[in-house]
Amino acid sequence: MRDVRGIESLWPLRQRRHVVLACLDDPAEYEAVRHELDELRAELVVEREPGPLSAVVGRPAVVVADRFGTVGLEGERPPVADVLTALEAFELSCPECGPIAWGDPGA
Repeated sequence: MRDVRGIESLWPLRQRRHVVLACLDDPAEYEAVRHELDELRAELVVEREPGPLSAVVGRPAVVVADRFGTVGLEGERPPVADVLTALEAFELSCPECGPIAWGDPGA
């Protein structure tokens, strides 16, 4: 999967928030880091029962996409640390919110 742009239920997040889509029966490990996800401008979207999101991304599945819908990480149950690392990479690569926008710290 290259992007999640075609998933209509995620459209309200477009260009606003990154997304961590968890199609899992028990997403507790991802829910436990909801605060860290929020700090990284990410929204956790959970589908506990098979439904329309699972039909698109599969099940079990966790998909991490940036605010433009580009997938940066996907897997059956990637480690939470990998999810956070992918989100940090989105923030660092964003010219509006990453290091370029912060300016030169030595100046």
